[in-house]
Amino acid sequence: MKKLYHGTISLFDEIDVDAGRGYKDFGKGFYATAIPAHADRIAIRNKHIAEKRREYQIRTQGIKMNPIIAYRYNLIFNEQFEGLSVKTFLSADSEWLRFIIANRNCKTCAHEYDIVIGFTADAETTAILNDYYDELVENDFSEEICKRVISELKPENLPKQYFFRTEKAIETLSFGKIKRQVVG
Repeated sequence: MKKLYHGTISLFDEIDVDAGRGYKDFGKGFYATAIPAHADRIAIRNKHIAEKRREYQIRTQGIKMNPIIAYRYNLIFNEQFEGLSVKTFLSADSEWLRFIIANRNCKTCAHEYDIVIGFTADAETTAILNDYYDELVENDFSEEICKRVISELKPENLPKQYFFRTEKAIETLSFGKIKRQVVG
């Protein structure tokens, strides 16, 4: 059993893997982290994005909305993987880099894994990947270029994320003390 956290601006009592968006590190599904502060940062970032959208809608369309609140969900992860396909990236290596880029470039792509565990690619990662993207593709993700990109990413500073793609994977999660904490 491991404690995980999920930061969001949505209230929910059930986890829905279809509620997630594509173009993410490990694909479309449900994401969690073992670091509470990381979940808080995600929730607050999503709150700020939603507030900017809301301000635009108010200005252009006169639409009024309720205040946006950021939440952190406390989850319990039962690491019993029987019958599940699990991919764990033990390091941010060229395989991880290829996997991230493939998922970020495809909204509807679905790999075969129920659960993926590995490093988060954050906003700084996105900027670095954008800088190197053409070179990576042109050189077919050569090991040399992947190593150069990864050294700039400073993967030792990237938090680990837990990705759940299927309903079967979601069954490994349960709500801890169902405590919805406002974080910002």
